[in-house]
Amino acid sequence: MTQPSIVIRPPGPKEDNFAQFREFWRYKHLLAVLVDRGIRIRYKNSVLGVAWSMVTPILSVFVYSVLVTAILHSGGNNESAHIAAASLPWNFFSLAILDSSAAVLQQLGLIKKIYFPREIPVISNVLQNLVQFVISFGVFLLYRYGLLAIIYHQWVGLPPYQVIYLPVVVIIMVLFTTGCAFFISATNVFYEDVKFIVSLLLTLGMYSVPVLYAAEKIRYMARFTPHQQSIIYHLYLLNPVAWVSEAFRQMFFGVYDMSPKGPTAPYLYHVAQWTAPFDVRIMCIDGLESVLMCYLGYAYFNRLKRKFTERP
Repeated sequence: MTQPSIVIRPPGPKEDNFAQFREFWRYKHLLAVLVDRGIRIRYKNSVLGVAWSMVTPILSVFVYSVLVTAILHSGGNNESAHIAAASLPWNFFSLAILDSSAAVLQQLGLIKKIYFPREIPVISNVLQNLVQFVISFGVFLLYRYGLLAIIYHQWVGLPPYQVIYLPVVVIIMVLFTTGCAFFISATNVFYEDVKFIVSLLLTLGMYSVPVLYAAEKIRYMARFTPHQQSIIYHLYLLNPVAWVSEAFRQMFFGVYDMSPKGPTAPYLYHVAQWTAPFDVRIMCIDGLESVLMCYLGYAYFNRLKRKFTERP
C-alpha cells in the first residue's frame, strides 16, 4: 500500500515564529541526520576518530596545570581543575559561534535548489558542539574525581548540592548560544566581515569571562568600595556566558573565599567551603535573558532567511 505523498510548503510571509518552529520540527529527523553526519565527517579520515574530541580538553588540563601551578605558583592543588571546569562552557560557546557563523553560507548552494527550514544548518552546528561539550565534560569528571584523587592520594569529595542545577545551567548555555548563532549566521550571509569580527571578539572575550580567574576576584577588587564591588559583581554575572562559566566552577568546587584576611594580606584566597553561594535569582535572570536572546535571534533569522536565495 502506497503512502500518501507529503506536500512541502514553505512557510508564508505572515507566519510567526511559533509557526516557523512547528515547520522546523517537522524536519527534526533531518536535523538528527545532519548532526550525525557532521560529527562523522569531522573525524572521517583521522586515525583517532572521535577520540580527538578528548585530546583538546586533556591538553588544556595539562597546560593549565603547568601554567598555573608550576610556572605562576598560584592556586591550590586543584587550581587547574577549577580552570578546566570554567573553560567547558566557554569552549562550547566560542566553537559553536564560530562554526555557526558560516553555517548558512556554506549551504547556500543547497538552499537555492531545495526547500528545508533554513535554521537547520545553524542548529545542527550548535548541537554538534554540544556533543563535543558532553565528551569534554566526561573527560573533566575523570580528571576531577579520578586523576586528582590518585595524584594527591585522597578523595576530593562529592560536589556541592548546587550540582542539581546542572541541567538548567546547560539549557541556559545552549539557548543563549543558539540565539547568538542565529544573529551572526544570518548577518554573515550578507556581510562576510562578520565572521572575522566575531573571531576577534571571541579571542578578546576569553579574558572577559571567569575562566583564568574566579568571579569573586571582581567581587573584592580593592579599588572600589564594598557597595560598588557588589554592584559590579552582580552586573558582571548578568552576562550569561560569564555566569555559566562561574556556575560550573561553583557546582563542582564551591567558592573562593576572598574576604579580607588581615592588614598584611588583604585579599588572599583559598577554597574555604564546599557549598558555593549559588544565586538562584541570578540563574533565573540569566535564564530569562537566554530565552529572550534565543527568541529574538530566531525572529531576526526568520526575517532575513527569505532573502538568502537573493544573495549572488
